[in-house]
Amino acid sequence: MTTSLRSWYWLAIGVYSGIMAGILFWPSLPLPSWPSSHIAWNMYASVHGVCAQMHNTTIAGQQLPLCARNTGIYGSMTLSMLVMTIAGRHRYTQYGSKVFMLLLLVPIVLLGIDGLNSLSVDIGFTPLYQPQNWLRMVTGSLAGIAIAPFFIPTLNRVLRNNGSDHAMIGHWWELVGLWTIALGYAAITIIGPSWVYWPIAIVSWVGIVGILLISNTFAVAVAAGYDQRKISHLAELIKPFLVATLITSVELGLMAWLRFGFEASGFAH
Repeated sequence: MTTSLRSWYWLAIGVYSGIMAGILFWPSLPLPSWPSSHIAWNMYASVHGVCAQMHNTTIAGQQLPLCARNTGIYGSMTLSMLVMTIAGRHRYTQYGSKVFMLLLLVPIVLLGIDGLNSLSVDIGFTPLYQPQNWLRMVTGSLAGIAIAPFFIPTLNRVLRNNGSDHAMIGHWWELVGLWTIALGYAAITIIGPSWVYWPIAIVSWVGIVGILLISNTFAVAVAAGYDQRKISHLAELIKPFLVATLITSVELGLMAWLRFGFEASGFAH
């Protein structure tokens, strides 16, 4: 790492230390859904503009920051990103066979069906079946696990000059393994022993904020020409990453402020 990049690296650490301090220590009043933790409320409020937070779920009587479906989607996505990175696939550029990719898309279709069924109740129509939070969690988790096998190769193809020409999903057991992780995550969230509250809250919150941050970093990097000169190490994206951090913070803050404002005015619930 060059001296210049090292300076930007330490700046990024400082910025994110400040953000985390804000989440941990920003004063807020405990509410009924969060009787013992203002941190969970701060997490909830920070994504209020990008998460429906309508069909919420609890663990040991304490509400999670995200709604049931998004807890499934983004928590499962975070786990799949971690698994792919630990497995050394963070530089892979190939998606996998068409069969595997189509199978990964099936839960996304099921998510859409369940989402439309749930929406029908919200707008006053008769549903095909009674919506349930456990079903939102399961379909969300299975859909979220599919994000990394599509997202990582796309980023590597566009930005890296040293991508590895291998498939993210190359064997049946790998696909089954991802689905097992998704279903295990959904099951432990539904069963909800008290000790899993914070792991579930954190991985899902990191997922929804992280996907927005990564998408903004990708957009800034492409706008700045990184797709032309390419990178060898993720540290080279530190400048676009910091710009994207500012953009993401403004987006989250503005959208949350607007939604809270509409709700206070009686225009949204």
